Amino acid sequence: MRRVLVGLASGALVAAIVVAAGCASLATPEAPSTATPATSGTAAPQASQQVKDGAALYVQFSCVRCHGADGAGGIPNRLNVGGDDTIPPLNNALRDKTEAFTNAAQITQILMEGSVVSSKPGVINMPSWKGVMSDAQASAIAAYVLAGFPHVGPAVDFNVAKASDIYSAYACIICHGQVGANASPSPAPNPASADKVVPLLRNAGDNVSAAEMLGFIMNGSVTAPGKKGELLMPAWGQILSTQQVKAVLPYIQDGPKGGKLPPPPAPSPLASPAAAAPAAPSPAGSP
Repeated sequence: MRRVLVGLASGALVAAIVVAAGCASLATPEAPSTATPATSGTAAPQASQQVKDGAALYVQFSCVRCHGADGAGGIPNRLNVGGDDTIPPLNNALRDKTEAFTNAAQITQILMEGSVVSSKPGVINMPSWKGVMSDAQASAIAAYVLAGFPHVGPAVDFNVAKASDIYSAYACIICHGQVGANASPSPAPNPASADKVVPLLRNAGDNVSAAEMLGFIMNGSVTAPGKKGELLMPAWGQILSTQQVKAVLPYIQDGPKGGKLPPPPAPSPLASPAAAAPAAPSPAGSP
């Protein structure tokens, strides 16, 4: 069966490269901004529970991997010729004033609709989270963005090395579910696609080669622009480092070898925001 892999938050680029003895990538490690969404050693800023949940979800849905800590943006998108060559910031302090977010609906619309700027392999596109992210979770992330990215969320590791941790930290698990048959959580629904569901990884009955899997990771997979509601596979070529790609490829392999791998660890639960919680105003002194 031919599949289109789906992954997280906005991915990245670079062509897949197959070398004589195996696979390699030209990905460069992502550069974190000067701060992270972690609680500092000083007094924590005031924030509603919804904003705190949003800070956690910003990390768990891997928004931080593309839009950066503190919503600073700047992750390369070099193959987007004719468009922005970096991922835009979400922090109003860094956005053009004419494009500043003024209400939660602007942000939740982007989260649910996504944005395909190009179907060219390797270009970073904003995936649609409709059907994967709940309305309450989207509202919590919007509240966190509008609050100015206060440091009330979990610390972010930009050098995740262990395969199972990479799979969770880059939100692969949110769309593809846990690796292996009958694992929980299961893959997310994708009703607009041919298979109606995001492909399961480490599938013993679907022998996708390592080279083909590498191509999906590096270049992503996008259907013809304009097909709304279909989850796309982001391109991760400039987000994941070479070491991370090499670590995660064996972890997600299909075929008989995948079926013989040890069971994965239990995933961490996502934040469960209260849908009715109001968005908090920006704390005094915040960006």
